[in-house]
Amino acid sequence: MEEKKKWTTLRNIESPQPESAVEAEVSVSDIEEELPAGPPKVLVVHEMSSTYRLVRETLENFTDGEVETTPDPLHAFELALQKNYQLFIFALKVQDMEGPLLYELISKAYTFGREKRKLAPGVIYIREKEAPRPPEELSRDARVKDIIVKPMSIDRLLKSVKGVLRLKDPMAG
Repeated sequence: MEEKKKWTTLRNIESPQPESAVEAEVSVSDIEEELPAGPPKVLVVHEMSSTYRLVRETLENFTDGEVETTPDPLHAFELALQKNYQLFIFALKVQDMEGPLLYELISKAYTFGREKRKLAPGVIYIREKEAPRPPEELSRDARVKDIIVKPMSIDRLLKSVKGVLRLKDPMAG
């Protein structure tokens, strides 16, 4: 027998009344996702090879994650639709595309195109030191795990991924 839970939210979900509380009955199987076997996957999108190499080598040596990198946002979009990632790490600006726009496109595709997973995984943004500050709404978005400013520290990166990837001792093997 399928378990039903009742959720209440203050967000406007297809409701004509703005900011009204909407109740919805959702079965647990509606929000469950099938987790892939093997290590969690991370997609890193940054146009500077030194940055994405640093992120890849840090995560592969200090966590249980498997990392794929690309400097091309279009290739990243294709990869995100083909594979099941648990975390995205994007530059705030990649070539001619904004990182948040790329994430929103992927989120929309997940919502409408995926069978098991309805929500895109969380995202960490990497911001150049001289770049303008991102909008305040971006840092308040629950899907955004962190915004890391370059030059980035390995400690800060590992703290940002801690809720998604399991940390490991690189000397243990």
